[in-house]
Amino acid sequence: MEASFISEAGSNIENPILEQGRIAREMESQGSRLIKINIGDPGMYFQLPKNIAWAYKKAIDEGHTSYLEEQGLKDLRDAVSTRYEDLYGISFSLDNVVVTQGVSEALSFMNQAMIDKGDSAVIFKPFFTEYLTYLKLSNGMGIFPSLDERNGWDIDPDGLEMALKYHKGKKPKYMLITNPNNPTGTALSEKGIRAAIEAAKDNDMYIVSDEVYDEMLHDNATFTSVGKLAKGIPHMLLNGASKNYMATGLRIGFAIFPEEDRKSASIKKAFLGMAGARLSANTPSQYAMLEGLRNREKHQQFLAGKLPQISRQSELAYKLINETGFFNAVKPDSAFYLFARINFDMLGIKDDKEFVELLLREQNVQLTRGSGFGMPGFIRIVTLPSEAVLTDAINRIKRFCEAHQR
Repeated sequence: MEASFISEAGSNIENPILEQGRIAREMESQGSRLIKINIGDPGMYFQLPKNIAWAYKKAIDEGHTSYLEEQGLKDLRDAVSTRYEDLYGISFSLDNVVVTQGVSEALSFMNQAMIDKGDSAVIFKPFFTEYLTYLKLSNGMGIFPSLDERNGWDIDPDGLEMALKYHKGKKPKYMLITNPNNPTGTALSEKGIRAAIEAAKDNDMYIVSDEVYDEMLHDNATFTSVGKLAKGIPHMLLNGASKNYMATGLRIGFAIFPEEDRKSASIKKAFLGMAGARLSANTPSQYAMLEGLRNREKHQQFLAGKLPQISRQSELAYKLINETGFFNAVKPDSAFYLFARINFDMLGIKDDKEFVELLLREQNVQLTRGSGFGMPGFIRIVTLPSEAVLTDAINRIKRFCEAHQR
């Protein structure tokens, strides 16, 4: 009786990043101290930039606590437009920006706007878990070409072509690109992005690019916005406060429609309708992000004080995990993740789901299985904790593997 009460979409939703939460809470209630490297939340490790925190408090003190227009604060949308112009030379009107409650809400709006039951979308794997969640909630289906692990997790044009060739049914509605990538911690090459854009154009797909980590680059890594290469082609850019500004709790995202084509206009109209249905994104948060975007100098100073540390920690995790002999990982060059292939031929463990659960129970280390990102046989490590914590965690992972070695 209960099963029939719940919708088909609602009964199939899960978040692999949080799925070990019940076990973790039980262990903690019994006195266990856990190392949690499963959630990529920089707000847990770095304080919100002071000027953004000040602007949030100031907004409340000045009474900015009522609804704003559904599209978002006008000045904030203008600041988003200015940012893309200054950083990437991409020009668009502030009217082509919709402020959302995080990129997550933009993903929800996107699927509700484009996907009906039986429709499909191209999502490169490994993918951020919520991409599949919101596609499923709209009763859509995924086409999942793999990124090329041997080429630093770049787009594989041949693999993309094969995935599209063997797809049965209606043409996919959109292609979703993530750059830099979560969970791999790697940035896409310009060549790979161009190949994806051409494939989308040839197959009449709308292009969506999640660029929320675009300033989280290590050392000499480079980032290329899809908006720079897709001029004249229908596309949407997604960005927000959560990663570059380490302000996950503000829940501010941006859906950007750089082109004036009919598809973009239709999707934006649907976004505005859904934005109106939920009234507005958090008002003080919008004023806080306005300060964050306008004060570019302080933002650069903030990142300069944090990115070298994140880069060192990612480098250390990469070195240590490969040295165990039980994993193979591609060196990350952006964001704060490490995606490692498990050498199961050395272990008496059947799959990555069993791996992460046993690891939590036996070594008190919580991380996320690769199959949750569409790639069975991997684990994702969040590299935000200190070098000491990461070293301890990977030493425990090594001991766990030795205990289960064939």
